[in-house]
Amino acid sequence: MLLQEVHGTGKTTIIKTIIDMYKSKGKKVVLCAPTGRAAKRMTEATGEEAKTLHRLLEIGKVSEEKPDPNIDVTPIDGDVVIIDEISMVDIFLMNYVLKAIFKGTKLVLVGDTDQLPSVGPGTVLKDLIDSKKIPYIRLNKIFRQALKSKIIVNSHKVNEGINFLEDKEEEQNSINDCIFIKETSSSEIIKKIIELYSLDKQIITPSKKGELGTKNLNKVIQEKFNPQNGIKNEKKFGEIIFREGDKVMQIKNNYDIMWRKGSEINSGVFNGEMGTIEKINDYEGEIKVKFDDEKIAFYSFQDLEQLEHSYAITVHKSQGSEFGTVIIPIFQAAPMLLTRNLLYTGMTRAKDKLIMIGNPYTIQFMINNEKVKQRNSGLKYKLENV
Repeated sequence: MLLQEVHGTGKTTIIKTIIDMYKSKGKKVVLCAPTGRAAKRMTEATGEEAKTLHRLLEIGKVSEEKPDPNIDVTPIDGDVVIIDEISMVDIFLMNYVLKAIFKGTKLVLVGDTDQLPSVGPGTVLKDLIDSKKIPYIRLNKIFRQALKSKIIVNSHKVNEGINFLEDKEEEQNSINDCIFIKETSSSEIIKKIIELYSLDKQIITPSKKGELGTKNLNKVIQEKFNPQNGIKNEKKFGEIIFREGDKVMQIKNNYDIMWRKGSEINSGVFNGEMGTIEKINDYEGEIKVKFDDEKIAFYSFQDLEQLEHSYAITVHKSQGSEFGTVIIPIFQAAPMLLTRNLLYTGMTRAKDKLIMIGNPYTIQFMINNEKVKQRNSGLKYKLENV
């Protein structure tokens, strides 16, 4: 079954109900998601353990770098398998999932076709729905409590092609949790970001490149909020300077890296997990990172290509995650980056407060730009002709 959700429409409540329903019948329910942060979010929302798909299937980094449709996967031991954020799953990973499921197991896929498609090939969720061969339910009604949030209301307007900056309709008793600040120059946007930023806020931007891309923003924020004070150790790796106190993100799945959390010792840090550099040890040639879930991992200097600064991250990297306060710069970039689904995805990453800074004309362009790069996987055709 497919559960197509739209932000603020009660997805979590329905997933919890499905879990309770099957568990009351003595069925084993398995929860999973494509990324570490998405799995963590699913665990927090449901109170049940969720794993990454790669961890569940026990497939490593080789399958990501050189996908092999014939790779062996570990069968999934469960009566019901629920996969969240299915829009992030590419055609290869979906193939591995289906190989691992026993005949008779119930499969529930949860996702949002209006978010960005998977980084890898295919549009699995869209093809499944468009084939009309898989039963699905679309959640599109915003609950009364969610209607108080302008983040949710405005993101729905974007999804419907409505410019929320021009729409004067106000919801009664709404919370002012969605703010737009008009700035037209990159330098002024950066100044405003610095003025508003604190370490409990997350910057999400459309691009890696340019003055308002992740590379430059991470450098600017590091210099302002975690400068060299003559005491902090640092390590230069390529063009990046890692410094004690820096916010960082793991950018690929690594099943071999060891970590500890209290008395627990285990291995594996996954793409999208974020943390802080606590110690840089030149003598040992390693960096100690404490992740948001309190686990501590040690990276050799040779492994630093797996880390990036995460003061600012791309919208693509943010997918499947949720942050308390989000700052999004809105600026001119390549049209392929300024799309409605990218804007919608970025806006829906904010849980408590959303601050957008930039040009209102660019907002209008993004809302109007529904162009999504065509992907040809053959999945829809095959399903239609089963």
